[in-house]
Amino acid sequence: LQTRATFGFSNMTLSIVITTYNRASVLVKLLVALDSQSDPDFQVVVAIDGSTDDTEEVLKSLSPKFELKWLNTHCTGYGLAIARNMGILAASGEIVAILDDDSFPRTGYVAACKNSAKKGVITGGPRYPANKDDKKMRELGRLPALTPMTIDKIRQDWPTAYLIENNICLFRSDWIALGLFSQRLKIYGFIGQEFFGRATEQGFFYQYSPLMAIMHHGEIEGDNGLFRAAKTRQTRLARILRPALMTRNQYAAQISWANALAESRPDEVALPTYLPRLLLSLPRRVMRAIGGRMKQFLRHISAGMK
Repeated sequence: LQTRATFGFSNMTLSIVITTYNRASVLVKLLVALDSQSDPDFQVVVAIDGSTDDTEEVLKSLSPKFELKWLNTHCTGYGLAIARNMGILAASGEIVAILDDDSFPRTGYVAACKNSAKKGVITGGPRYPANKDDKKMRELGRLPALTPMTIDKIRQDWPTAYLIENNICLFRSDWIALGLFSQRLKIYGFIGQEFFGRATEQGFFYQYSPLMAIMHHGEIEGDNGLFRAAKTRQTRLARILRPALMTRNQYAAQISWANALAESRPDEVALPTYLPRLLLSLPRRVMRAIGGRMKQFLRHISAGMK
């Protein structure tokens, strides 16, 4: 078994990239909470996803204990991947962790990121929802702590473990080597699945760090400009579109593009089209979807007859 993981790193510098959109009040609470980290030596990069509220003015008024910088994509629409990529490239830490603005780390988060980081390994922690249990996080918690494993093995042995791209850390160089986040589909429900598919293809490992825990503040419907119904529609669309972008050829192109982006020459890499493959696969995917719905319907009827 070949692995890209190497060990023995400690006392590394850390940057936390926080993406935000029109949640200035929630973002402030998160930044204030970060002042209580047991390890105070870290940088925060706030990547503003084209916010139209007073986020930048609020950031100017803060004086946290840690180094704070921010940037704004000034893009419209769902620009989460763009914001994350800009934040990662603007970070100066050797290790870079990413968080959403509604994710509040526990006091040992920074120390856990630094102490667990390994080259060639995606380190992820649990995300506990406020005031409720989460079955997905329970299954993730069954993974052996700080044990790098292939993503295929995790999906085989812990099939319901939920790998999330919010709350993961990698070496900054590994973020670029892996290809950053795909900006090609600006819709909800695409980024994480494509990212972990590409990581699997590239031979990256995943390890679970229970001390990298975050608390999800609990979304208010529409507080980030994307309502539940819109998320559902976009997730369904992403299921149809993303397989055409989750191929070896597309992954290789994404990685070449990310390296060019890191060197400020992204226009030199042309990303291949995915429309022909998408059109060819649509009939098969539609039939699979209809078949899946029929199975659900039959199971429902069968359960009602018992």
